[in-house]
Amino acid sequence: MKEGPQRVRLWFSHVRFLDRHVADTNQYLVVQFRDGSKAHHRGPVALFFDPCIHEKVELRDAYKLAANEALVIYNEAENSAPAVGEKLQGPNVANGALASTKTVDAPAISPEEEARQTGFGRVERRIVRGPCVFIPSAMEWVHTFSWHGSIHEGKGSKTGTLGDQKQPHAINFEKLRCISDQMYLSVRDVRTSDDAKLTVHLMIFYELLNIEKMLDNTNDPIGDFVNAASADVMTFGAANTYEGLMERTSLLSQVETFPLLTNRMEQTGYKLAKVIYRGLATSDQLQAMHDEATTKRTKLRLASDTAQVEQEQQTMQLRCKQERSEREQQLHEAEARHKLALLALSEEQKRKDRDADFAQKMRHEHEAAEAARNRKIADNEEEARRLAALKGMGVELTKYLVAVAQPAPDKHLRIDSVSSPALHLDMK
Repeated sequence: MKEGPQRVRLWFSHVRFLDRHVADTNQYLVVQFRDGSKAHHRGPVALFFDPCIHEKVELRDAYKLAANEALVIYNEAENSAPAVGEKLQGPNVANGALASTKTVDAPAISPEEEARQTGFGRVERRIVRGPCVFIPSAMEWVHTFSWHGSIHEGKGSKTGTLGDQKQPHAINFEKLRCISDQMYLSVRDVRTSDDAKLTVHLMIFYELLNIEKMLDNTNDPIGDFVNAASADVMTFGAANTYEGLMERTSLLSQVETFPLLTNRMEQTGYKLAKVIYRGLATSDQLQAMHDEATTKRTKLRLASDTAQVEQEQQTMQLRCKQERSEREQQLHEAEARHKLALLALSEEQKRKDRDADFAQKMRHEHEAAEAARNRKIADNEEEARRLAALKGMGVELTKYLVAVAQPAPDKHLRIDSVSSPALHLDMK
């Protein structure tokens, strides 16, 4: 093989132009050699297809895993063989098939030689979790899941839509989501105790907790969930009549109503978060009868509610009138009590004012009497001093006091005459 650009001289040679395969950083080349071996070359890489040594060369994209995604990888170790007394169990491969449980006796030859002769190889399983870019080696392969799902617009869907029907092998994928997920489920042909046929619509919320446990216990968890939930709904429907089921549909939104589903999820490494009841469907005739009965019940209930509302309104009006009358009476009583209180306060104030006036008058009279007494005492003392002075001057006090005590005449008559006439006075 000559790689250009160069000049090559041909001497009895056959010319064949080779295809060049290129892989970028997010791709890898799968090279199958003519001797049966295989090699994976991660990009960036370029390789010419040589028909002398290459069987085929394929360009594949690397696995880009988000933070909530995982891959299940199987790896066959080279030149590995089971030890003495070891049991070969899945996922071990024997000639392209799963090996059954078998006890291996002590080999007479080396383990490597026995593995080469018998073709047995130890297969290991590991989980690759994101975020990462994963490229398998030549001895590794990625597990492909094939689960129940819904066919929507030609594509498989794990969640589905309301009223759809889950089909086996509807979804095939390699990346496993490890976050909370949900799916629609319609359980058909549910029979009640009175032989009514229903279709119950549910929405199931769940979460994958243990990938290894899921791989060891099931190859189609969605199918298991559909069967377990259908069994729980069938059991619930058989335990109730049609009317009783219609009255107890709220129980279909409780996790306790789905013991089989809860147990199966725990066995397969899942956790049942909650179940939401989305309604039910039945035959047209039964649905029409139910709608008619519902209409009549609703009409009667509305009439009863209307009458009850009217009675409550009248009762409310009477109660309001009574409360208004009681409040008016309380208001009048409060007003009367207020007037009496004001009158009592007024009388009390008047009494206080009279007492204050009387006390002030008595104080004034007392002060006036005290002043008169003091003045009288002062006059008496002055009179005694004056009399004492007169006595000291030799005045006979008895005659003086008698003369002073004589009343003063209220009139004075004066008669002027030359002669002495005879006068007669009448003092009337």
